[in-house]
Amino acid sequence: MLHNISIKWHHLNPGLVYLISFSMYLASVTIQTTTFDVYYPHRVGAIIQLLTIMMMLVKIVFFDELTSKQIVGEVSLLGLVVIVALISKNNFLITTLLLIMAARDVDFRTIVKCYLWIVGGIMFVAFVASEIGIIQNITYATSEGFRQALGVVYTTDFAAHIFYLCCAYLYVRARSFRLLDYLPVFAALGIIYVFTRTMTDVIALSALIILFTLYIYRRKLQKNWLVRAILRYSFTAMPIMTFLILQLSAGFNWNDSIYVKLNDFLSNRLSFGSDAIFTYGFKLLGQSPIYINGWGGSRTTALSKGAGDLTYFFIDSSYLNSLIAYGVLLTLIIVLGTSIFLYRRSRSNDYLLPVIIVAISIASAFDQHLLTVSYNVFLLMYFSKLPNYSLKVGPSFKKSVLKD
Repeated sequence: MLHNISIKWHHLNPGLVYLISFSMYLASVTIQTTTFDVYYPHRVGAIIQLLTIMMMLVKIVFFDELTSKQIVGEVSLLGLVVIVALISKNNFLITTLLLIMAARDVDFRTIVKCYLWIVGGIMFVAFVASEIGIIQNITYATSEGFRQALGVVYTTDFAAHIFYLCCAYLYVRARSFRLLDYLPVFAALGIIYVFTRTMTDVIALSALIILFTLYIYRRKLQKNWLVRAILRYSFTAMPIMTFLILQLSAGFNWNDSIYVKLNDFLSNRLSFGSDAIFTYGFKLLGQSPIYINGWGGSRTTALSKGAGDLTYFFIDSSYLNSLIAYGVLLTLIIVLGTSIFLYRRSRSNDYLLPVIIVAISIASAFDQHLLTVSYNVFLLMYFSKLPNYSLKVGPSFKKSVLKD
């Protein structure tokens, strides 16, 4: 009997097990970002999360063929994340890391396609349901007009969902891209601007369109030194954006007119980032609790250097949020690890992932979804099965990009 069980166990398709478990978890956490959340039993979400953790561990332990070095690395990383999750009280970090590690040898394009169907489908259903009154369409009146969440819990979250869906869509379409494929992306850009007024996602999506165009036409543009430089050094985007938002937030000054104008354009993200750094600081392994009050509260009376009545306070930047809540060590591993990974992909003639991550790096400076798999499916790229690029079209690493 045990022999028969062993045979059946080893006949399981680990990739299929991963995709089914991932799809269930992705659907669960995505529903919780919509106003369907009030009808969704949180106990069901907790059970699905526990089942996902169990299945990811099963795949890693029983199916993945790891070297001794890989085992030490994964166990060490998991240990660090468990400690950070306990300190910061954010257990989703454990699930996210296990999804990343268990994606080993699973086709990344298939993962992205699952994400597109599941998240895209839920967003569409939520939009229709909010328009016909089944669920709430949360709307905020501002000086710039009405901002609508269209079935999602907040306007910026809806915009972020659309942005990440566009990233995934263009990644999948890159192999057989036609100009008509831009139509859904430009439609998404218009929806974000008209209905949510989320300028940070407008900027990030515009950057994605420009960078993706450079990638698609890199053969024709490869004699242009600027294009070569952008493609070659795109792997540095995340460290650069982390440093930039950290410097802008730490150096924010209400008496500097340039800072104030930039802060207004970014919906007070710099001033709130400055307050967060002043109030909490950075610790090696994170901290809790971090007191926030988001969801569109009034921004006129906010935390000011630890004093004053708090009606709205939120750490929007993924980088600042990670540094403050999850600690310096894990943040460095994420930022530098991503840059090293993308450098290796660039050396292997893959410029598609790096240019998409540039846009995600820009978005992550201003929103908190970098480490949330219901938004950022590109978290699962690190160990998954990625395509090989034999055609060397792009800037060679063997010579300077500044010379033709």
